[in-house]
Amino acid sequence: MSSSGTNTTSTNVDAINTLKYSRILFIQVWCFTMFSFGTVGHILSIYVFTRRSLYSNPCAKYFLASAVVGLIVVYTFVPLRLLQVVYKIDAFASSDAMCRILSWLSNWIKALPSWFIVLACADRLV
Repeated sequence: MSSSGTNTTSTNVDAINTLKYSRILFIQVWCFTMFSFGTVGHILSIYVFTRRSLYSNPCAKYFLASAVVGLIVVYTFVPLRLLQVVYKIDAFASSDAMCRILSWLSNWIKALPSWFIVLACADRLV
C-alpha cells in the first residue's frame, strides 16, 4: 500500500511540475510575442503620425504621444514581467518605499497612452 501511495504522490508532483513549466513557457512566448507586436505596432504608429501632412493636426500629436509612451511601456514592462515570472527577479522587492514608488510610477506610465487618446477625443469634441 505504501508503494502505491508513493507512486501517486510522484505522479502528482510530476503533473504539478509539468503545469509550472507549461506556465513559464507560455509566459515566455507571450512576452516575446507582445514585445514583437508592440514594437512593430508602435513604430508604425510613430511613422504615420510624424508625417508632415499631420503636423498641423493636434489630434495627431496626441496619438503620437500615445504611441511613444506605449513603446516605452512595451520596452519597460514586458521585460519586467518576464524577469519577475520566469527568472524570479523582482525589481520591486528592494524596499517597501521603492516598491510603492515603482508601483505608482508603473501604474501612472501604463495609464498615459489611454489618457492621450482621451485627450484626442476631447480635442475633437471641442
